[in-house]
Parts: sequence; structure tokens; C-alpha cells
Amino acid sequence: MDDTVRDSNLNRKQYMEFLKEISYTLAVSNDTQKMLSQINEIFQKYFCANNFQIFVMDDSTSAMHDFVKNWIVIEKNKQQEYVKNIFNGLKTELDESFVINNKLCSKSLQKSAEFFSKNIAETNNLLYFPVFDGNRLIGIIELNFDKNGNKAVDTEFLTILEIAITQIKIVILNKISDRKLETSIKFEQTIKSIAKLIETQFDLDYILPIIGELIDRFVSNHLIYIFLKDDKEKYKLFWPLDCQDENVLKLLTKIKDSESFIISKNGKAGVFAIRNEEKTIGLVAASSNIDKLSNTDTNYLCQLAAQTSVTTQRANSYAQVLKYATLDALTGLNNRRQFETRLKQETANAKRNKKPLCCIMLDIDYFKKVNDTWGHAAGDCVLKNVAKVVIQELREYDIASRYGGEEFCILLPDTKIHEAAFVAKRLRAAVEKADINISDDVVLDSDTLKVTISVGVSEFTEDMENPEILHQNADMALYEAKKRGRNRVIVFNTLF
Repeated sequence: MDDTVRDSNLNRKQYMEFLKEISYTLAVSNDTQKMLSQINEIFQKYFCANNFQIFVMDDSTSAMHDFVKNWIVIEKNKQQEYVKNIFNGLKTELDESFVINNKLCSKSLQKSAEFFSKNIAETNNLLYFPVFDGNRLIGIIELNFDKNGNKAVDTEFLTILEIAITQIKIVILNKISDRKLETSIKFEQTIKSIAKLIETQFDLDYILPIIGELIDRFVSNHLIYIFLKDDKEKYKLFWPLDCQDENVLKLLTKIKDSESFIISKNGKAGVFAIRNEEKTIGLVAASSNIDKLSNTDTNYLCQLAAQTSVTTQRANSYAQVLKYATLDALTGLNNRRQFETRLKQETANAKRNKKPLCCIMLDIDYFKKVNDTWGHAAGDCVLKNVAKVVIQELREYDIASRYGGEEFCILLPDTKIHEAAFVAKRLRAAVEKADINISDDVVLDSDTLKVTISVGVSEFTEDMENPEILHQNADMALYEAKKRGRNRVIVFNTLF
């Protein structure tokens, strides 16, 4: 619209065009930031109004947040505090009220037009409209209005403005409800993910970092720490590697065994108990230099700490049961203890029956980078999928084991060295080709990952007095494969 239209009173057709554009923008814009930008442009286009903003109230902290970027707290100023106090004092006619230049208008449409005209300045008029949910103020709409854009303020102008603002209020309320629903869904997913951990892992060294990452993603506006008690009943940081937060460190000395949580005086930090029966064995800590912990945050963290307690207790119980088991809980392959047993058996059989025997040792390349970038849940998913590829590529009587971490050992009975090398190359190619699905493991930004492996191959000989030599030779070949650039196969007897 050209300047001649904006510098004169709008006619009815232009008012309808204004409402049409507002309605269309609200209907089609899923992106809140894009929607607000377009509304700004429409108000500027028709009314010389600019700086259209939406502030949302946080009940627990009484702070205003940017509606688009909800994690950004709006610094308090006298104008906003004055407006908030006016709206908080309202008892009736909530939706019909607005504030112009610090003066409240809550009257009939005709009187509102007179009031508006009387209090409007030539430029820079600040208009505020409340957003109520029932009788509760949950937000404020701010608009900088230039009188020159609409010289005469009449009932038709106010009617159109009221319709547009009402539509915007409805969308705000819907989006706030959507955010609450989304948060609830994410919370349930986090709870389920923590509970699910004991299906694959029973070692706290694995479990607690994953729990820390899950909670950290959910409570994204606070840093998360996990502490465990040592033998002297002192809290020691378990995850992540460092904590210099004075608020958190002070709370460690103040929480009692009987307390499920405590919050710092400034409200920006809290610690939440991880229990084993009636005893506190650790803490989940949350801290921010900016945001206070809301009542909702506190409630969620209490529940997350409680689920962590249950998962930790079960993991400890299952770990005792599985202490002498033969299978690795994560991959379903033989564990290291069972590999050592089978290594002795198979070398004895090969020596007694004069049969060939080979060993393959493989290691996932850059596995630490997977954990650091995508999280331990993604790392576990990679291990499970590599194990599946290994099983698919082997014979039924081949013996595959997870030796530890990202290392796998395979014994190939009745197999000569050139045959073992062929199997190793086939394994390497199959892993490189595989798309590893991580969509079920609460991992950000991606559904699949690609990894490669380095492989070492060795052959049993009758002069080997110790069965471990077969494994050690494969390990030396693996080291050489990684040294030469990874994603390759090296046979031990080619090294010398």
C-alpha cells in the first residue's frame, strides 16, 4: 500500500483487507517468529504501527518472557510494570480493556473512541492489550502506534482493531497450550527413556551419563549435573566433567538425607535426591545464571530424579544377578568373560585336532566422537547395530563377543587366514554401508548415522603356548589398521 493510503483515513474496504491479511497470517503461519514478523508488517502497512510485541508471563517468577523466544527474559521497565499492575487490578470487562500511554480504557466502544482520541499523541503512542486466560493475566500485547497513520480515531477503527487483537489473543492462547502439551509429551518421553535404560545397561558408568543428557535436553534452560556419594558420604561430581557453580556447590552441603530437594535463595539452582530405598545416594542438580526454577521445572525435576532413583536401584540389582552371566546385556553377544573362556576352549580344540583357527578384532572408528556429538544413547545404538551386522555376516558356529567399550572379538573355528581376511573385509564393507537408525533413542537432529570399523586378523599356530597370544596378535594388527588411517583390514602375518 502506498503512502497516500497510509496518510489518510482508511476506508471500509481497506479495513477489510487489513483483517483479511491478519486472519490469513494467523491461519497459515506455524512458525511463531515468522507469524509475528508478518503481523508487524501488516500493522505498519495499514496503520503506521510498528514494534508489535508479545510478552508472556511466568507465574512462578512473575517475569515476562519474549513470546517468540520463550527462554529470553524481558528486562523489567517502569512502563511494563505499570501496565502489568493496571491489568492485574482489573476485575471486570477484561477483554474490552486496553492501555494507551499509561491510561486505562475500559468503557463502551463509543466512549473508547473518545478516550482514544483524547489521549493519542501525534507519534509514538504505546498501546497495551491484555491476554487473559479466564481471570488470570498470562500475557501482554504491545503496539507502537503513530497517529499520523490514521488521523481520526472512530468506532469503526476501534472495532477493526479489537477484532484483529482478539484473533491474535486466541492464537496466543492456543500456542501457549500447544507448548504446554509439547512439554508434557517431552517429559513423558524422557521418563520412559530413563526407565528403558535397564533393558540394555546395568552399569552406572553407562546409565548416569545418559540420564544426565536426557534431563539436560528436557530442562534446556538450566545446566544439569549429577553427583554421587563416595565412601565418606561426600558428594562427588559424576557427570559432566566439571562444575564450578557456587550455587550448586553450596546446596550440596545443605541438603539433608530426609529432604527430596532444596532450592537456592535466588531460585536459580536446585538439587534433587537420587535415593536407594531410604538413603540418598546422589543428586541431580540444575542451575542457571539467568532463569529461576519455576514451579513446573521443580515438579518435573522431582519426578525425573525419582525415576532416576528407580532405574538406579534396578540397575544395581540386575548388575548383581548378571555379574556371572555370559552375555553382554547391550548387544546380546558373548561378554568378555565368556570370550576368554571360549578362547581357551577353541585354541585347545584347534591344537588337539590340528584344525585352523583365526581371530578377528574390530574397533568402531571415532566412537568417542559419536558419544560426544550425539550422546551416549546414540553410542549404544551404534554398538547394537554393529553387533547385528556382525551376527548377520558370520556362520552359526563362529563366536562373536563384545570385548569392551567399542571393541569386538570374533573367533573363527576351522578357518584359514586368507578365509578370515575375506570375512574381515566383508564385515568392514557391511558396517560402512549400514544406515544406523537412532530415531528411537531420543537423539537430536538426525534419524541415522554412518560409522566405519578398523579390523585386525590373526591365525593360531601350534607354537603358541598361551591362548592370549592369538588375541594379542589380532589386537596388534587392529592397532596398525587404525595407525594407517582406519576403515581398513590388516592381517597380522603381513606386518613382519
